[in-house]
Amino acid sequence: MRLLIALSLALGLAPLSAPAMKILDMQIVCPVDGKSFSARVAVSGTSFGRYFDGQEFGPIASPGPLPVCPDNGFVVGEKREYSEAELARLRAFVASPDYRRWAAEDTPYYRLAKQQAYFGASQDEVAQILLAATWEAGARRYPRYAEQALAAWQQRAAREAGSDRAYHSRMLVGELQRRLGRFDDARASFEALRADAGFPGKQVEAEDAAYLRKIVEAQLKLIRDRSVAHARLDENGEIVDF
Repeated sequence: MRLLIALSLALGLAPLSAPAMKILDMQIVCPVDGKSFSARVAVSGTSFGRYFDGQEFGPIASPGPLPVCPDNGFVVGEKREYSEAELARLRAFVASPDYRRWAAEDTPYYRLAKQQAYFGASQDEVAQILLAATWEAGARRYPRYAEQALAAWQQRAAREAGSDRAYHSRMLVGELQRRLGRFDDARASFEALRADAGFPGKQVEAEDAAYLRKIVEAQLKLIRDRSVAHARLDENGEIVDF
């Protein structure tokens, strides 16, 4: 099963229609050493909604589990066949001191972000994967992962400036600023969105637009309360935080 399935669970824009979460054990060949191993891969799930940072909640794996080579920590991606030259480069990368440290200390999505950046993935793709890494980070790793995700999303927002796509990126920038305790920066980000006559974009349905404006107001309330909580809105529009 391709990594694309797991990434769609973690990063997809639309909720899945499957009735429940389903995770399968699959046999995968590690491209680094050629050894076969068993990995758990999410193939379906149901999202009831999202936290402000994009993580889905409900009977769903968010982020979905990734196949990881047991002997070297390499995260197996969609690409499964490599030329000899590519294999040599891949093996040198996995043997590097940086990668050995990441394999020992960091989560699969964080390593995947490093891998994808090394092999030339787009900056937008790396930003998405770094965001997913924050969802699995835990308290100790979260500040470091969120700092890197914030930098990536700030760059993405700058690239998207002038388009409706920038609103989503700007909301994530404000969310990460708040979660990192940068309340003045977060307040400025959300107040700028609230004051922007174009927000949340021309193609957004009226109901969705109203919901996004509620998120902005909820974020400003959390900022006034100096909250760094992982938060979302419930079905009544009230803040749920953890």
